[in-house]
Formats: sequence, structure tokens, C-alpha cells
Amino acid sequence: MANPEELVTQPSPSPENDTPDVPEVALIIEGAPLPSLHDVEQRYITRVLEVAHGNQRRAARLLGISRWSLSRRLRKYGVRPRTAA
Repeated sequence: MANPEELVTQPSPSPENDTPDVPEVALIIEGAPLPSLHDVEQRYITRVLEVAHGNQRRAARLLGISRWSLSRRLRKYGVRPRTAA
């Protein structure tokens, strides 16, 4: 967990923001910004596919999502599961 000193606030750069008085918060850990949720999900799905040896049905079960949802996310992130040799 980050220390309060590691929280950096910056005013919102968007003038059309509905709440301009609310700052956007970026959490900094050891000087590097956290990866986006998109990046984290992509890496996590890729790693689970590796653990499942490319078996998408098993990977979906490990992720707790349907096979269809996994397929949709694979397309979204451009992840190509390895094929069994």
C-alpha cells in the first residue's frame, strides 16, 4: 500500500469537466505510475492462458468468466493464444 506522500494530485486539464474542483489522482509507487487497468487485464489474461497451456476453456474457468467473454477480450487486446503442437 502506498504512503500518503506517494499520492500525487493534479488539477484536471479538461475545462469541460463536470467537477473541475475535484483533482485527478495518480498513484505513484517507487517513482513509476501504475499501469492502466487495460494493461493489467491484458497481461493477466495472457498469463492465465500460459498457465492453461493455451486451453481457452480452462483459462476462462480459471478467470471466472465465460468462454465467450474470454474470446471477446482476446480479440479486444489482440492476444493470440498459442496452439497446441
